[in-house]
Amino acid sequence: MKCLLQIASVLALGLGLAAANQQQHVFAAPGTAPETGLYASDRLIKLSETAEPQLMSVDTIFGLRRAGVRFIDITDAQELYQEASSAMPKSAKLPTVLSLGDEVRQTIDRLSTKLYGDILTPFTAFHNRYYDSQNGKESSEWLQQQITQLVDDASYAGNVTVRAFGHKFPQSSIILRIEGSDANHVQETVVLSAHQDSVNLWLPWFGRASGADDDGSGT
Repeated sequence: MKCLLQIASVLALGLGLAAANQQQHVFAAPGTAPETGLYASDRLIKLSETAEPQLMSVDTIFGLRRAGVRFIDITDAQELYQEASSAMPKSAKLPTVLSLGDEVRQTIDRLSTKLYGDILTPFTAFHNRYYDSQNGKESSEWLQQQITQLVDDASYAGNVTVRAFGHKFPQSSIILRIEGSDANHVQETVVLSAHQDSVNLWLPWFGRASGADDDGSGT
């Protein structure tokens, strides 16, 4: 491993405590959204990079989701978003030649679908993995246990850490950090990410959303 590899399982970017033994749990489904927590007040939403942010209610936000309208919620990260926008290069020079083709092909040859079944069966057994819910919290705790076990089984000699990163909502992100061993690449960072949560667009907190391919497979 020539550089630091940091794998973050993020929001958007989630599995329940009982899923560790692969038992299905179905939670009760009240018909209304919670009046406290992340959506207790309007959220600051941007509909594009150039659009001015707008305050929107939870009903309006989920209306956008159901309509397939993309947006960015910057409510809790306004300063970070401004810094990232100002630092973003106007144009980027993209590579035209694949420089690590042999390494990629060797990795592909080692891939197996077995892990997908082992993980996705209990992962999708959660009623949903909505990030602003107890399901989302428990699912991320279960997922962290699986990642930690994979690291322990691999017996990697380098420095590897697995930790939860808390948010204002119940579900935590999970960060797996692998320190590289090549001194020439000590300043390099590679980030791989996938969102662990799943959402039912009509009943986000209580509706069924297995999320096998959105984004259980990526997670």
